[in-house]
Amino acid sequence: MIDVREYEQLALETGAYRDIELDILGETLEVWKERPGQPYTLVEIRDGKQLAGFCLYHKAQATEYTYDIHTLAVGRDYRGKGVGTRLVELVRDEIVTREPYGIIRSETSKAKERAIEPGFYEANGFETIGHIPDFYENENDYYIYARAATRAEAPLEGETGAESAADGTGSES
Repeated sequence: MIDVREYEQLALETGAYRDIELDILGETLEVWKERPGQPYTLVEIRDGKQLAGFCLYHKAQATEYTYDIHTLAVGRDYRGKGVGTRLVELVRDEIVTREPYGIIRSETSKAKERAIEPGFYEANGFETIGHIPDFYENENDYYIYARAATRAEAPLEGETGAESAADGTGSES
């Protein structure tokens, strides 16, 4: 049985999510729990039994190759240790197993990005495609990032050691 509280707790502990955002995340995780992969897919990284980070994403409506990150969260003890980068790689790997090409988008705040790692998105190949200063509050800007996902950049089968599944049940230890 999947306990979504573990994911909600990790997001809460980042300090970057508001109450309403945590409520929405909880509802979204319940949808994922009931129907993994329809529409949401979840990838996670664990350090033993400890959840280090997770990414919840879905295919964007009315598009062929675009995927939106709903939530990307990294535990406080794992910030700056490559967990966020590995999560993006897992998402990319899953997309290119289904599609020849994809676009990964993320709508986020500066506070959420700092909770992963400052400058995280640009350091991981994302381009800024939208920016509104002070959208959420002073010095907490709104950003839209996007990056390509191609098979050419994905590791060859068997090289990652990751076990993740498109139905959202995957993890990496």
